[in-house]
Amino acid sequence: MRAETSVAPALSAVAPARRWARERLVEAGVEPARLEVLVLLVSELVTNAVAHADPPVTLRVDVDDVRTRVEVTDGAREDPVLRNPPPSALGGRGVMFVDRLSSSWGTTPEEGGVAVKAVWFELRHDDVPADLARFAPQA
Repeated sequence: MRAETSVAPALSAVAPARRWARERLVEAGVEPARLEVLVLLVSELVTNAVAHADPPVTLRVDVDDVRTRVEVTDGAREDPVLRNPPPSALGGRGVMFVDRLSSSWGTTPEEGGVAVKAVWFELRHDDVPADLARFAPQA
C-alpha cells in the first residue's frame, strides 16, 4: 500500500496528518505495537517539517511485506539535526525519537519537483522496540 497527502505548513496540520497516517496504516493491516510507534514517528517528522522547513510539505506512507516506510518532503535545504537535549529542554527530541525507535532513517534529495528533500524512516515489521511493545493494545 502506498499513499500520500499534502500537509498544510502550519502546526495545526500535525494532528490531521497523524490521523490520516493512522487510518492508512490500519487499512494496510499494521499491527498495534508497530502502529503506535509509527504514528508517534509520523508526528515527529511532520512537526519538524511544518515548524522548521519550507512548503510544500507532503507525507507519504508505503507498507509492504517487510517494512513500513514514511517520508515527509519539504522545500528546505537543511537536513534535520540529531540532538541529545537535557531533560529540562522543552524541545529538540523529535529526530532523537526517530533515530532510536525506527529501524533506519535518513534524508534523500527530491528530484524534479518543488520539494528539495525527503526525511524518511523505516520500521521493519519484525522490529518493534521492546520498551514500547509492552504498551501496545493486546489483540
